[in-house]
Amino acid sequence: MDNAFSARIVQAARDLLCAGDTVLCAVSGGADSVALLRVLLTLRDTLGISLCACHVHHGLRGAEADRDAAFVRDLCAAHGVPCEIVQRDVSAYAKAHGLGIEEAARVVRYDALQSVAHIQGATKIALAHTLDDNLETMLFHLARGTGTRGLAGIPPVREAFVRPLLGVTRAQIEDYLSVLGQPYMTDSSNADTDYTRNRIRHDIVPVLRQLNPRCAQAAGRAARLLRTDEDCLSAQAAALRDTLTLPCDGGVLLRCDGLRAAHAALRTRVLRGALRDAGMPMSECTADLIDRLEALLSARSPSASLDLPDGLTAARRYDALFFGRATTHTPPQDTPLHADAPPLLWDNRATLTVFYTDHAQDFYKTFNTFSLNCDKIDADTLCVRTRRTGDAIRLTEGGGSRTLKRLMIDRRIPRDTRDTLAVIADKNGVIAAESIGTDIERAAQTGCALIIKLKGI
Repeated sequence: MDNAFSARIVQAARDLLCAGDTVLCAVSGGADSVALLRVLLTLRDTLGISLCACHVHHGLRGAEADRDAAFVRDLCAAHGVPCEIVQRDVSAYAKAHGLGIEEAARVVRYDALQSVAHIQGATKIALAHTLDDNLETMLFHLARGTGTRGLAGIPPVREAFVRPLLGVTRAQIEDYLSVLGQPYMTDSSNADTDYTRNRIRHDIVPVLRQLNPRCAQAAGRAARLLRTDEDCLSAQAAALRDTLTLPCDGGVLLRCDGLRAAHAALRTRVLRGALRDAGMPMSECTADLIDRLEALLSARSPSASLDLPDGLTAARRYDALFFGRATTHTPPQDTPLHADAPPLLWDNRATLTVFYTDHAQDFYKTFNTFSLNCDKIDADTLCVRTRRTGDAIRLTEGGGSRTLKRLMIDRRIPRDTRDTLAVIADKNGVIAAESIGTDIERAAQTGCALIIKLKGI
């Protein structure tokens, strides 16, 4: 390896770091991570960064894993780099979370790195992925079925993680270490083709190299182009979502009309973003799930819903689509109402105030303030409760009695909120209902009246 190439590796790292950064280098002991540590050592003095390291012992390879941890500890000590050796039981984690060993190791490793970075005050976490890793990742995603984001491979920067070696191949890394005279460890499990990535590396990539010896570089160029496209589409999707988002407590609420009218490429990204912000892991966001959300968006039922992973739900609320935590509402017990008593807390979301007045007309038809004819109410059984099957109310002189269910549907009250609405009743039936109105036969027109005011908290 010539000095120009060595300088290019250093420059790639320099482009991702800033003077004053505290950088945590992930060091497995293999060629790539050892090369990364040596590159960062070059920058420690010239760029003025602080450097520390972390080795994650996965508890999988017995004495060989112990050997690697000892090698990393000694290497860092020789160069004056503080190093944290973190021991994790990947097998137990995989079993507890229903994951394969490869995926469990990745999750555990990233979690450990972030924990150590927090403790060390690191602003960047440097990973040693190369062009070869990028090619393998693209093939892995292609085999599983993916979109632009998956085919874009490994990003150079994602949050605090930076990958300075992403522009060079594994062979170039080994040449770099040879020039330095720097030894490294070899993980025997890398030859085990029971692991998906190893099968790609040993069985598929060699065939591609026969077709194009520079296939890793070609994949790197394709990934850069696809990341550019993905960035553009993601920015457009974010702007679209801003126009579609409605106020919502405890979740994400989007206008259906704008979603349906959007291009499929943008709509898919808006849906994925809504799922992410609602708290769903992106590993659960499959193409099948997106298809089911598309069907929910187009469903004829204005109150259709879909159970999502991790206890989440997606639900139509007429012209809006809700994403959030699925909750089971326990209706409060029937609660007696008494005039001139302190305000009553209802369902932890609203207060009811009950009092008499000589000026019924001042309150008549005020939204969720019910002005009631004292002579038409049984005060001893007056209460607030939730709706029951068969509850009905007559709202106008010329109209007939209609069920609360039908009225709530007509007023486009979402299904998941109908059983939370307050219903004022006595032994003779419904007197008034939140967001619906007052039974015309119980309403006070003028003079003395009982006023019940419902106000959210």
